[in-house]
Parts: sequence; C-alpha cells; structure tokens
Amino acid sequence: MELAIWLAVVLAILGFGMGSMVWAYRRPLGNSALFPAPVSDLSVPIGDDARTRFEAGCADFAQGHYLDAIDEFGAVMAAEPGCAEAFHNGGLAYANMGTDGPAVQALLKASELYDQQGTKAGIDLVKQQLEQIASRRGLNPRAAA
Repeated sequence: MELAIWLAVVLAILGFGMGSMVWAYRRPLGNSALFPAPVSDLSVPIGDDARTRFEAGCADFAQGHYLDAIDEFGAVMAAEPGCAEAFHNGGLAYANMGTDGPAVQALLKASELYDQQGTKAGIDLVKQQLEQIASRRGLNPRAAA
C-alpha cells in the first residue's frame, strides 16, 4: 500500500514537471518578447502563394503565435529561397520563443541574402537584432570581434 502511494506521488511530480517544461517550451517568453513586430516590407518580389503565406506568417507573429508564424515563413523559405524577410521573420519568431540557436542561424541567412540584394538597411537591422539577442543572453558581441 505504501509503495502504491509513493509511486502515485512520484508519478504526479514527474507529470507536473514534464507538463510545465512542455508548456514553457511551447509558449513565448511571456511579455518579454524581444521583437514585437515582424518585418512586413519585402525587398524582392515573390509569388502570390508565397506572399499569402508570408502575410499569414506576419499575422501569426503579430498575434504571438510564433510556432504558426515559423511554419508559414518556412513555407515561404522553401518556395522563395531568396526571400530575406522570410528568414528574418523566422529568426525573430525563434528569438521570441527563446530558441536562440535557430534564431541566430535564420538571422545570419537573412543577412547574407540582404547582402546579395544590396539591402544595407536589412543588414543593419539584423546586426542590431543579433546584438539584442546576445545582450539578453548576457553575451558581449563586441568582445568577440
């Protein structure tokens, strides 16, 4: 009888802990999202289907539905691999979720595409946002340079 009670308590604690971790992973960082709005102006023309997905991703992002936004921007990335803003917004959505590794990768890809397009404003914005991510994590990006 004592074993059953002990086992029930341990399973309840484990279940609560796992549930809390899943909930924390699937939600954004509360009200502390670094980036409140996506980049909505496109620097290159894209197809109608990709534009529709891009706009849906921007709407999801604005509502705080970052996983849905990432899915939409991912579809744009696949259809229009030269769309810097899809990578840019995907990176911002990952950052708002606290998933900084994929955020940095996507933002670096966006910066590369902005560079190929000659879009200095995009490069400057990505640089600033990468510095914000590094600051949040307590890193000093200028010390590594």
